[in-house]
Amino acid sequence: MTDNFSQLVTNYFKNDYRERGKIKWHGYFLSDHTASLKQEKTARQHISQKLERMALSAIKSRLQYANLHYELVIIQEDYATSDKKMFPDIVGLVAGFSDRGVVVDKQHILFENIRAVRLSRDNN
Repeated sequence: MTDNFSQLVTNYFKNDYRERGKIKWHGYFLSDHTASLKQEKTARQHISQKLERMALSAIKSRLQYANLHYELVIIQEDYATSDKKMFPDIVGLVAGFSDRGVVVDKQHILFENIRAVRLSRDNN
């Protein structure tokens, strides 16, 4: 009976068993990839006109709010190209703060270089 059971198990794994690990991994990859594409789309949509400069206290307050509530922020730096067009906005979640700036999706941005901060749900 042991040989028969062993043969049955071997036959099952050889012919009938389907490994879901790779399929499951692809599902995880797909969800991460989709989230990344949505974030990129949001970033492309927010290449914006020059926003009104915000006070440093308002910038810090909005960034702290976004950090506490896990909200996506849109940061416009105070840089422009030679033809006066603004650089693309930085879009992401606030990952932390330093003495001189904020970290948004692994990118450190100095407070002195931030022109304006919006939350992704803001219309203005």
